[in-house]
Amino acid sequence: MNQNGPTSDERLWAMLAHLSALLGYVVLLGQYIAPLVIYLVYRERSRFVAFHALQALYFQLALLVLWVIVCIFAFITCGLGAILALVPIVLNLVFVLLAAIHANNGEWYELPIVGAIAKTSV
Repeated sequence: MNQNGPTSDERLWAMLAHLSALLGYVVLLGQYIAPLVIYLVYRERSRFVAFHALQALYFQLALLVLWVIVCIFAFITCGLGAILALVPIVLNLVFVLLAAIHANNGEWYELPIVGAIAKTSV
């Protein structure tokens, strides 16, 4: 990264790291593999891209934990809790798109909870 901020290439890859979460809707484990690969490729080249890729991966893992909780709750309530399945879907769409827009703008946007963890990890 130069003193003027992230390059257009860095902004593109940071945005793609976030948007790769949408792969999970069409490719098994795509939402985990794509940001991990982007992180591994860019961790030495760009702190900006590494931060966004790691943050995208952490966010997807946090949503996985939320999915497990929702499934357990749905099982305990004999399916009535299944309505909560909309929560991770909406969170995923809203925060992925928001983070992708900020990354494309060259901003160090932090997602709730995982952003601070990712920032200290890169």
